[in-house]
Parts: sequence; C-alpha cells; structure tokens
Amino acid sequence: MLKPTSLKNNIYYGANNKSSLYDLEVPENWNEKLIIFIHGYMGYKDWGCWNLVQAYFTSRQFGFLKYNVSHNGGTIENPIDFDDLESFSKNNYVNELQDLESILNLVAIKFDKMPDIYLIGHSRGGGISLLQSDNGHIHKISSWAGIASIKERFPKGEALVEWEEHGFHYRKNGRTGQTMPHLYSQYENYLQHAQRLDIERYCRNSTTPTLVIHGKEDATVDIKEGREIAQWLSTDLVEIEGAQHTFGSSQPWTEPELPDGLKKACEHTLQFFTKEERSKKSDVETEKLSLLSDLIKLAQSDDHIRDSEFQFLHTIADQLGVTDQDFKGLFDTYIKFTPPKLELDRIVQFQRLILLMNIDQDIDVKEMDYVRNLGIRMGLHPGATDEVLSVMHKYENKALPPEELLRIFKTFHN
Repeated sequence: MLKPTSLKNNIYYGANNKSSLYDLEVPENWNEKLIIFIHGYMGYKDWGCWNLVQAYFTSRQFGFLKYNVSHNGGTIENPIDFDDLESFSKNNYVNELQDLESILNLVAIKFDKMPDIYLIGHSRGGGISLLQSDNGHIHKISSWAGIASIKERFPKGEALVEWEEHGFHYRKNGRTGQTMPHLYSQYENYLQHAQRLDIERYCRNSTTPTLVIHGKEDATVDIKEGREIAQWLSTDLVEIEGAQHTFGSSQPWTEPELPDGLKKACEHTLQFFTKEERSKKSDVETEKLSLLSDLIKLAQSDDHIRDSEFQFLHTIADQLGVTDQDFKGLFDTYIKFTPPKLELDRIVQFQRLILLMNIDQDIDVKEMDYVRNLGIRMGLHPGATDEVLSVMHKYENKALPPEELLRIFKTFHN
C-alpha cells in the first residue's frame, strides 16, 4: 500500500512521450481504491470544481488521481492556459487512450500492488473511459455527460471538405478567447482507428459495471447521447434536474462548496462505487472461474488447445472444486478477470500460468506477453514477474521451486 501522500503537478509521460502533469492524493484512511479522473475537450485537471471533486472523494477514503491529457495545449510551466497550440493541433483520441495507459502504468509502479481502479470521465473524458471498458485494471466506470460517438465530433459535408483542403479547422475557446487549431490528421487518425474508437461497440460488449450520469439541460452534449450510452450498456441513466454540461460548475470557481448538480453527480458516483456487486460466496466462485478463464485464454492464445493442455486445465479445475459443466462452459463464456485478493494466491496462479505455458515445451511470444500482462493485472510486481520468466529456464519443466518463487517476489516487494 502506498503511504498517505499528496502530490501536485507531478510529471508523467503520455502519448508520443510528451510530458504532462498529474495530481495524486492518498488519504490516511485509504480504502485501497483509486479514482482516476479524465477531463474533457479543452479541459484540464484544475478546471472549475475538479479540485473540490477530488476533495469530496478523498474525504471518503478514496485515493484520487487527475491529470492533464498530454496534448491538451497546456505546458508544464503553464498547465491552465493553452500556450502549446501546436501540440493541441496534433491531438487525437488515440493519444488520449495512450495517456490513460501511461497513467495506469505509472500507478502500477507507484503502488506496491495495483489498487482497484475506478474511472470518472467527463464529456470527452467519459468517452475515453467507456473505450477502456475491456481493460482488466478497471473495476467500475462513471461517465459524466459522456459523448456517445467520436465520429459525430468531426465537421461534416462541405466543412469536412474544406478541412481536408486547408489542412486546418478552428474552434473558439470561450474562456481564453483563443482560436484553437485542429489538423486534418486528427480525422485521418480516427479513420485509421475507427473500430478502436467505436464507443457503441465497447458499451454493447462491456462487462464492467458502469454508471451513466447526464444533466437534463446539457446544451454541449445532448442528453440523448447519455440515453444512447445507457441503452447500449443495458443500464439506467441518472438524469440530474436543471444541470447543464458541467453540472453547475464554471471556471473560475471561487466558492468553497460544490454546486448542487455536481454534488449530486458525486453522490450518485460514490454510492455506485461503494456498492457491493455480489455476495462474498459468489465472489469466491467468480474468482475461481476467473482464474480458470484466464488459463483457458492463455492456452487458446496460439489458436488451439492441445490434449495435454486440456488435461492440465481440467486438473486445476478439479483442484479448485469447479464442476465439469462450469469448466466446459468457460470455453465459450467470457468471465471478467478477478484477481485473487491474497498476494500468495496470485503468486500461485502466476506459477500455474507458467506451467501451462511450458507444458508443450513450445513457448510462444504471445504466450510470454500474455503471462507477463496477466501478472501485472493480478497486481504482482512487474520486476518480479520478469525475473521469474527469465530464470524459469534454469529449472526442469520450467517449474521454479516454491521457496525460489517466494524469494523473488519477496525481494521485489521489499
């Protein structure tokens, strides 16, 4: 666990290795859950009430991290106004997905073990959050006035043709008065990655619990987009009466309290984030099925499962007390990844992954990458997992003795 801390304007490196800033606060009575907040278009981490939102959740035991997307136009020296319009002009949605990946990697390094991650995304940040619904690190998502379509954000018809011809189109920033440039390469990047940027597709396939909140008077992102997102997710939409796009907040915000609309968004989100989804007994069963499911996905990573691999998986299923019917059903059913709560159990599972990977004596690069990524997703130290994968070749059948396995993890834990 990370000790109580409060970091302001620390540097991280996002898309294209561009430096930007983040804040991280971990309260003394931390519940080992970390909220990551993603701002919207032309936004930044210190806009309006976002610091008050941070204080709301940290006072309720959550850790809180918010950051400037790397190409939002701010700089290390001036993170609030947009001094770097060249960088802003080159931004795209893929960059912002990569920024979040960089933040998740930073969290994995900062913390002794990966905490439960909860996303709050506002507006465009809501869309970025929804596009991470298949990320095994993400425990829950709360979308605040989130966008339902990236395609609809771009100019259309004649305006799109002019954008391509001139290479730039511009939008006015109401706060700073600046004319903000957008390179046509932003649209080309979207066309290249349209499937990855399909919010509807990710919502319809999502198994990550998600809360959708929208202001009824939102004139920037119409509430119909919130209704579409909720429909795709098969969930309810929380509509906040009288609230506009920023739920009553503005820049600058000089009041010591949250506006009513934003306070309601925080209250709904807190209730959702603290709600237990399953009973303790079903948690245990889900955890077992999750372990087996990921072993099966590992075995399928080279597109087929050998008899020896199937028998190995079946043996583990027996050890875990999983019925033959449930075991066979896992080959056709997706189970959300649920790492064991105890570190020792996660280490044992990691060893099982290695044994499965080596059972056919034919180690595939995809298998190595899959095992390494699963180790990180389980909250194991990346240095320890890399060390295990490096030294396993010294042992018969690549099976490290238990005492050596524990020694490696203990060394990196210290």
